[in-house]
Amino acid sequence: MAFLSWREQYRVGLERIDREHLYLFDLINKFHDGHRGGAEPRELQRILNDLVQYSEEHFRHEEETMLENEYPGLSAHCGLHEELYLAIFRLGEELAADSSSITMDTHSFLRNWLVSHILTHDLQFADYFATRAEQARRDQDARDAAEAEGEGEAKDAAPHDEA
Repeated sequence: MAFLSWREQYRVGLERIDREHLYLFDLINKFHDGHRGGAEPRELQRILNDLVQYSEEHFRHEEETMLENEYPGLSAHCGLHEELYLAIFRLGEELAADSSSITMDTHSFLRNWLVSHILTHDLQFADYFATRAEQARRDQDARDAAEAEGEGEAKDAAPHDEA
């Protein structure tokens, strides 16, 4: 059984973000499996470096998506990303200095930061996006209905050929 299992409740509904979350789950599972399986410290360091780099890329994608959609919580979310990034970066530095510093607390931290961040913060912007998309759909439906009504009135107002 995986250390960290994906659940539908983690899905934010944005395909790219969900794919990236899944990959983060994979990286944390690789780290866990490597540590539990006796991997060399250098291999664990490589996996953690991948996690740090990919997290930075993922956070950038989330923030770009939030900016494009005028998410009102963007600034606060960016601050959370910075805190998370620094925490996993420091973890990588600790591992580089002393591979015996990896404990089950390390694993729990990795699992908790990802799951908690998704469930608490990412799902908030997912709700915002869903609400915004629904409003955009309603607005478009209203425009379509008004346009159709306008075309109908134009037909009625057009002169009829009386021959």
